[in-house]
Amino acid sequence: MQAFIVMQGRTYQAERAAGIIWTYQNDQSGQLPPSWARLAEVQPGDIVFHYVAGALVALSQVTAPLTSSLLPEELVTDGARPIVRLVQLHYYELPRPIQIKQILPLIRPLLPQQHSAFQQNGAGNQGYLYPCYAELTQLFLQQIEQNYFTQKNEQLQLSMSTVTSTIDNPLLAMIVKARLVLQAQVGAQQKLFRQRVFQQQVVQCAICGVETPTLLKAVRLKPTKDSPQSERILAENGLILCPIHAALVEQGYLSFSRGGKLMPAANLALLDRERLLPQPKLRLAFTAASKPFLNWHRQYLFHGLNAGGTK
Repeated sequence: MQAFIVMQGRTYQAERAAGIIWTYQNDQSGQLPPSWARLAEVQPGDIVFHYVAGALVALSQVTAPLTSSLLPEELVTDGARPIVRLVQLHYYELPRPIQIKQILPLIRPLLPQQHSAFQQNGAGNQGYLYPCYAELTQLFLQQIEQNYFTQKNEQLQLSMSTVTSTIDNPLLAMIVKARLVLQAQVGAQQKLFRQRVFQQQVVQCAICGVETPTLLKAVRLKPTKDSPQSERILAENGLILCPIHAALVEQGYLSFSRGGKLMPAANLALLDRERLLPQPKLRLAFTAASKPFLNWHRQYLFHGLNAGGTK
């Protein structure tokens, strides 16, 4: 199961009535923008969050893959019905819209560096369809669920008859199922990633040499929130580290040069460098296939070599 965020506007109500999301075959320049092309990735069973005017207003489940069809009559504005690209889905309007800026502190750490539906200030980006990776999907589902029960608790104070059970509510049933599927997918993915990294590397912390397997982690240089499905289990993106050195890498306090030399960030205190990196001239042997992930880590996650952020 995958999740996506679709950026809709004045056509939302008509698209909801038609049970679709859609794009033209090409834009005015004759090209197919990446956020339009992403419709081809959507498959039955996937879920889509619908963003309108600063808020998530609906959640839907895909019922049929991408197809080409006449523009539905509900969306015709000038009498023309061109052939368009569309995906069929079942919409569920949310009990309360999720205002993105209200939960921005929760969202911001989960936004990918590239192909993000939202800017760091919470505003929506230009484009149509964006991926919504596991961590952000789980957060949105949790927020929807909390809002549902908040609304029902308020209604309960007025009338017991207004409360709908979770079992009989299709939106909540879909949310519960989606959360379980996501948890299973993430768990299986992480297990396979760890197995592959441990098969290809010496089973010890690459920096301090700790060898006890239960004290070691398979760390991603490029996090899952920034990685397409094809990259998430690649051993070339991994490094075996103890928890302390894993935290340094994952939080951007330590990176590596193209030649594998340790690069502590300027905001890592000098005494901590001496305590945590007793071999400052250590060089790690990365394969050529790991270089793109090292480059990504230096560019996007590493805090920098000096106060000005130079990398």
